[in-house]
Amino acid sequence: LQVAFFQGYSCKQVAFRAVLEEELVRALGVPTATAQGLVEELVALAGEHNLDASILGGPPSSSGRAGHLLQIFVRRSEVDRLCYPALPYGVVDGERLPFSRWLSEDRSFAYGQARILAHPRHFLDPRSVKTIVASADPQFHRRRAEFGRALMDRLRAAAPEVVVE
Repeated sequence: LQVAFFQGYSCKQVAFRAVLEEELVRALGVPTATAQGLVEELVALAGEHNLDASILGGPPSSSGRAGHLLQIFVRRSEVDRLCYPALPYGVVDGERLPFSRWLSEDRSFAYGQARILAHPRHFLDPRSVKTIVASADPQFHRRRAEFGRALMDRLRAAAPEVVVE
């Protein structure tokens, strides 16, 4: 786990740059002709904030620490609405349903996976979900909020009718 946190982790080779371009077109309605240029801007923005963008063809972080940790806490009363037990690749694990009951029992959690439905309405409500983030690169970690604001500004400029405050 320590190696994954400091160096980053990916389970397979994925053309992340192409996926990002496709998502900008599909999710935000960015014209295909401008998606590649927007990705260039976003990669440059990552470099300005010392976020490792080497997987997208950009610069690595100066510390060489590419990992991030995201902890997600879901209120027990929300578990069955927002989460489900999963087999690899997200297939529902029916043997562990209802998930809240399975989590409440005295058993090992050393196996299995879970999926969380990341609906913004719930993730922005601290009564339902709490998230904590940490980055292995201390410079990026200190500037994470600044990066987030700059990223939203760029996305809002590219798709003002989709990306809101």
